[in-house]
This record gives sequence, C-alpha cells and structure tokens, in this order.
Amino acid sequence: MHQKAGEEKQEPIVLTQLQDHIGIVTMNNSGKLNTLSSELVQGILEAFDSFEEAKARVVILRAVPGVKVWSAGHNMKEMPLGGQDPVTWNESFQKLLHRVRHLPMPIIGLIEGTVWGGACDLCMTCDMLVGAPSATFAITPVKLGISYNTAGVSHFLGVLPTHIVKEMLFTAEPISAKVAYKFGLLNKLVEADKLEETAMQMAALIASRAPLAVHVLRREIQTLTNGQALSPDDFEVIQELRREAYRSEDFKEGISSFFERRDPVFTGK
Repeated sequence: MHQKAGEEKQEPIVLTQLQDHIGIVTMNNSGKLNTLSSELVQGILEAFDSFEEAKARVVILRAVPGVKVWSAGHNMKEMPLGGQDPVTWNESFQKLLHRVRHLPMPIIGLIEGTVWGGACDLCMTCDMLVGAPSATFAITPVKLGISYNTAGVSHFLGVLPTHIVKEMLFTAEPISAKVAYKFGLLNKLVEADKLEETAMQMAALIASRAPLAVHVLRREIQTLTNGQALSPDDFEVIQELRREAYRSEDFKEGISSFFERRDPVFTGK
C-alpha cells in the first residue's frame, strides 16, 4: 500500500533487534496499552521464530521506554461470549504462552509500568524479570467474572508462594514491584534508567555460556516445574465449574461493566 501525501508512516506494533546473540522484542502499541491482541501476539510469535532461526541465545521482551502500562492484558474486544470458554488452548494468547514455555532460549522480561490480566500470566512464563519501581502486577479475572484456566493458574503457582497467588487471584489487586521482588517474581529491581543496562548485562552473561547446556537446563526446569497432574475426575469437576462460570450472568455483567467503564455488580448467578 502506498503512503498518501501528508500521512504519517505508521510504525509496526512489534519491533525487533538482534545483536550479539540477543534478540530484543519490543511491544510498540502503547496507544492501545500494548493490549495482547491477535495482531500483537502474531508479531511477537514471528519475532520468536526469526530469533530461533538465527540461533539467538537469549530473548528480551519489553515495551518502549517510559510507558505507564507495560501491557493491559487480553484484548477484551476479542473475548468470546455466548457461553464459550474465554480461555481456550487454541486462542492466540494461549499460543503465545505455550511458545514462550517451549522456546530453546531463555526469555528475560524487562518490566516498566503496570502489568494487567493475561500480561501478568505472560510475565510468569518468562524465565527472569527485571523491573523498575513503577512495575505492578495484577491478575484480574474475578473483576470480569472470568474462570481462569488451570494451566494459567499453574504458571503463578510455579513462581510465587501459594498464599500470594490466592491474594492476587481472589482480590484482583496489584502487587508492587517491591513485593514482587521480595517474593522472587522480579530477579532485579532497579531504577528505570538502569533497566535496559541491567537486562542487557544479564542477557550477555547468559549468551556467553554454552547454549546447548542452557537449553537443556531450561527444558529440565520447565518440565520439573510443570503443574501437578490432575486426575480425570478432578479435571472434569474443574471444567464443569468453569463452564458454569463463563455461562453465568456474572460473566455477562463483568464484560458489560468493563466496556461501560463502571463497577460490576455481581449476584453469584
């Protein structure tokens, strides 16, 4: 498509850079709060593919410097309604989480600004996080009446203490960068002007190590920290409870209140 005179050139919503075996993926859709739309997710996935093909040894996932919101999470306009499961295995965001967990190289999240909903789950699947004091983390399905999936819950339990996970999920309130660092979610907590330097130093150190050994260790750790297997009976019970939740009046109310920018009124029906 040719650019018309007077039109500003639109930047891609995902920027990529590869240097010294380090791949950098920058979410560049701040105008829409880096909402994890299918378009943004596809751009990140394509970046991962190119880095794997180029045999990158580490990946850094970040937003542009100075953002107030690192990512607002799921694109609610793409959320399925009408009694459908809102968090399915083949949904684009779930494909992103799966890809992150199965890349051969470690992923470092560089976190500046607030992290909401599904983006918080994305941070949990990264291998390491470097954050600024402005970083906060909130997982918000109970504000919307959404029944989060079992795989997603297991990501949180693999990183944080159980009682902290319960507090985050049951209240939907954010935890601060200080709390995230205290409980090991953040590997490094540094001022915003030191974020990039710190993440690059960490990435360079990893990139200098034997890549095959790092790959094996990452795979071992991912396998050993996978969520506990559910019995068929437990799985069916949880799935039925989830179906009740996403077919409920509360789910409709949660979605409506989000788009109407008001507090939801839940009835438990």
